[in-house]
Amino acid sequence: MIVSPDKKPVPPPGDDKAVLSPYLKLAVLLCMVLAVAAVFKWTNIGAYFTRDNIEATLSDMGPWAPLGFVVIYAVSTVLGVPGTILTIIGGVVFGAYVGTILIVIGATIGASGAFFVARFLARDFITEMFGKTRWFGKLDKGVEDQGLYFILFIRLVPIFPFNGINFASGLTRIRFRDYFIATAIGIIPASFVFANAASKAAMAASGGTIGFGFYLSFALLGVLALTPTIYKSIKARKKKGYEQNK
Repeated sequence: MIVSPDKKPVPPPGDDKAVLSPYLKLAVLLCMVLAVAAVFKWTNIGAYFTRDNIEATLSDMGPWAPLGFVVIYAVSTVLGVPGTILTIIGGVVFGAYVGTILIVIGATIGASGAFFVARFLARDFITEMFGKTRWFGKLDKGVEDQGLYFILFIRLVPIFPFNGINFASGLTRIRFRDYFIATAIGIIPASFVFANAASKAAMAASGGTIGFGFYLSFALLGVLALTPTIYKSIKARKKKGYEQNK
């Protein structure tokens, strides 16, 4: 620390930058969020994300449609656009199996992009605000040590919004490798269930045979929708049993 002639401490070069950097990064993130929100509110870009428009775009791409779908899914995920409609489109256009592969690739790439946006633009601010608190330190360390299993669990059990997990994960100290692997594996079941149901429904709507697979696909969709409720019920019972045994 340098002392000025009037005996007031002067921070060494770079200290002011280090202090301001988290806030500047957060300001950049907020500007990006406001810019995206403004574009969707005051332009017609939102109409592009309709099912008919996306399906028409993929049809025009011809053999490049799979790559185009992956890019659209990835960009949409980074922007925070809900992926349900894109998942349905993937199943309708590409079928259950190829659609699932493309959905998982696009969603994982997009989730990675959202992760890095939060990691580089907001992580420093969160650390600056809560880094010295005990609860944050324990949470941060726990997520770093058990990140693979933690992310895998919340991807398999859809309790929290997909896009919310993407950005929230970037605020923690979780290793990107663990986050990437857990995301890629964890979203496969839900992606297949939605893509399969959409594919079977599209086949039935076009005059195809409604067989056992059609009913099974929607049964699986119902099970997936009930998964959070089942999980919460099991957790509540365990908690009640624990309290009774105390």
